[in-house]
Amino acid sequence: PQIVSMRHDSAYLAWSDPRKTGGSPITGTVSPPGPPSKPEVDKVDGHSVTVKWRRPAEDGGITGYVIEHKKEGTEEWIKDTPSSLLRITEFVVPGLETGAKYHFRISAVNAKGAGEPAETQELVEIVERAAEPDLELDVELRRTLVVRAGCSIRLFVPIKGRPTPTVTWTKEGGPVPRAVIDTTESFTMLLIPESSRIDAGKYELTLENSAGKKSAVETTDPIRASQAPTPPESIIPTDVTKSSVSLAWTKPKHDGGSRITGYVLEAQKKGTDQWAHVTTVKAMDFTVKNLNENEEYIFRVMAVNHSGRSAPRESKPIAVKDSTSLPEFDLRGVCQKIVIAKAALKLTQRTNVETTAATVVLSINECNRADSGVYTMTGKNIVGSVIDNITVKGH
Repeated sequence: PQIVSMRHDSAYLAWSDPRKTGGSPITGTVSPPGPPSKPEVDKVDGHSVTVKWRRPAEDGGITGYVIEHKKEGTEEWIKDTPSSLLRITEFVVPGLETGAKYHFRISAVNAKGAGEPAETQELVEIVERAAEPDLELDVELRRTLVVRAGCSIRLFVPIKGRPTPTVTWTKEGGPVPRAVIDTTESFTMLLIPESSRIDAGKYELTLENSAGKKSAVETTDPIRASQAPTPPESIIPTDVTKSSVSLAWTKPKHDGGSRITGYVLEAQKKGTDQWAHVTTVKAMDFTVKNLNENEEYIFRVMAVNHSGRSAPRESKPIAVKDSTSLPEFDLRGVCQKIVIAKAALKLTQRTNVETTAATVVLSINECNRADSGVYTMTGKNIVGSVIDNITVKGH
């Protein structure tokens, strides 16, 4: 036999047929397999490469393959395949150093051992494969975020891209000076530890690398830094009987940065310090019933939003009893007490009067010039009566 090649742990041998057969034909000999085809690097991906090759022309019954790599500037070949032989002709070599250069070689193995290796022709440089930046925007970040003033704003977004993209956060097109921004190759997070109203607005995230650029608006509606609303502007009684008080109030001057969701009404007997919950309503009026006749009550109302209740707005003490006052007409909605109406052509039963405890409405359908004139209103109760006039002109 002749030594064809040597390795640190094996040798490749070759020999010719024997001169004498021993009286019977030679049935064959088993020798180590020949080298596979020159290995080809199919993919380089940051910290790994995919190597492919073809079977040797003379395999001698191959049982598997061994793959090794050697870093540029070193002499040591490092085995990449596991303890069991690799049975396919493709392998991903992991754990390589980005920016370094490597040689790779493949050896076929059979019952006689490992054959002569096939080596890559050129050094292979490990570089990152460029990939456009991308991000995963949570559905919660696509709509209005309401954050109580004083609490933190935290926007967490997973990101992707090779090389790792540069990350830029902006608010309404400008910088975010109060924010703490933490970015890794897999996520970016914007944190404002103690928010206030100046932090409300639209936030935009931009990712950029050599492969491209991507932007996303964190919220299509602005972030709102919310606090409790201011109190309702006023609370007044609109009607008083011997067992009830009807109240009305006006909305707060400021909603605190989020929608008013309702109002809490409470009552207190004059001379006590205990407040009793009456109701929670969305409207801006309510009638409190089952009160004690001739008692005096103080009422207070609070506006409610996402962040909590406002300070209360209190009424003056209200005596619960039937009111006896002279009737009164409020004609502020009728300009100079003169109504000009366009005359119609048809004549029908057209007059209708609707009266409630607070209003009276006179309707004249399809009016004509004959309806022009002075209309007199008379209001009466046990205290007395009042009279007022409205002039109607038809044309």
